[in-house]
Amino acid sequence: MPREDVTIAQGTDVRRGYLSAVRDFCRAVDGQKVEPGGYLSMSTEVFLNDGKSPATYGVMGFVDFEVHNKINSDHIISAPNCERYLLALSAPGGRCSGATNFDTKGGTWQVGNNGISYHALGNQVPPRQDAINKLFRGSALSTQSVNKGSGAPLNPWPFDSLRSVKPTACHSHNDYDRNIPLFSAMSAGCIAFEADVWYSSGDVIIGHILPTLGRTLRAQYVDPLRAILDHNNGGSPGKNGIYPSSPSQSVVLMVDFKTSDARTLDAVVTALQPLRDGGYLSRMENGKFVEKQITVVASGSSSFDRINAGDGVPARDIFYDAKVDYWDTKYTSINSYYASANFKDAVGNPGSEGSFSPAQRDKVRAQVAQAHSAGLKVRYYDLPGEWIWESLRSLGVDRLNADDMFNTARLPRM
Repeated sequence: MPREDVTIAQGTDVRRGYLSAVRDFCRAVDGQKVEPGGYLSMSTEVFLNDGKSPATYGVMGFVDFEVHNKINSDHIISAPNCERYLLALSAPGGRCSGATNFDTKGGTWQVGNNGISYHALGNQVPPRQDAINKLFRGSALSTQSVNKGSGAPLNPWPFDSLRSVKPTACHSHNDYDRNIPLFSAMSAGCIAFEADVWYSSGDVIIGHILPTLGRTLRAQYVDPLRAILDHNNGGSPGKNGIYPSSPSQSVVLMVDFKTSDARTLDAVVTALQPLRDGGYLSRMENGKFVEKQITVVASGSSSFDRINAGDGVPARDIFYDAKVDYWDTKYTSINSYYASANFKDAVGNPGSEGSFSPAQRDKVRAQVAQAHSAGLKVRYYDLPGEWIWESLRSLGVDRLNADDMFNTARLPRM
């Protein structure tokens, strides 16, 4: 994590560094007593950059602070000493422990002979305890186990940890493969999340080549999104979106159909019911598109004809992913929302910015213009590399296919 606060996103956002996090923690614990054998902890947001330039690489994560008293008398924390110990961990040439440290936890400053430990541990995954931006006593913090099975990715969901995240135009490709499905992409500010689904025994389960039994679209995406939206609206349905910093920002849930069985669409319609009940899904009303907090886009083997006719989609709240490279005038904002293509098939495979030719750029520009004239948003997948994002944005591409969430730090906020 960077030591200082860092400006990211081409100057459009600022992320908190280690120093600011330390000062907030030490102010919160100033004068607090830690009893023998006790802990006093807090987890707080910080930018994680994996050792690369934080101006262009990183996502929001957490630093878990702990004070552990291993002596036989009370320890009273003072803010100046707290800062001195914890800031020493990040000082140039500094060490991650005192001279007589017996801890194996890492990120530790030892006070005395194995007496008082001041810990600072970075993590992309939030703690299991209710300790985000609040003090927690009684035990050491432990990291949540990420669920890529039959439940929500995180439980409990750290709702208020995303309040400072500003959205950007990234599409989280194959989101279910992330370290933390949905949450990792939200930590980066993405406004689109993609899940591949297969029909199985009356439901749709998630996976790319081999789906995971019991890992349903509803459990991994629909229910968490409903909970996030309700939380951001005071506990019940309202008008705010998933990003408190930009409450009017709508996002896309792309459902990539891996099975063409007609029952796949029926099962997706059923799985979306909690979001539909909350009034959170974009839909057609009286022949007009009504944008809400979440727009569902059906891709892959989904049926254009059924979606266009509203066959099995009585609320008209699922939209098609049109073919931007095989354009057809049947694609309109009434039945479609995205217009996508495999970049290498539709445009070419330049190896660098310099080899992205004028002819290829003109092809992108023409495809974008055609889709925009129909009111659709353009996305390319299978990019030659994420180095191409800035060029695609300059050519009018609306959503940037992202595989490495850390790279999204380069993208300007919306």
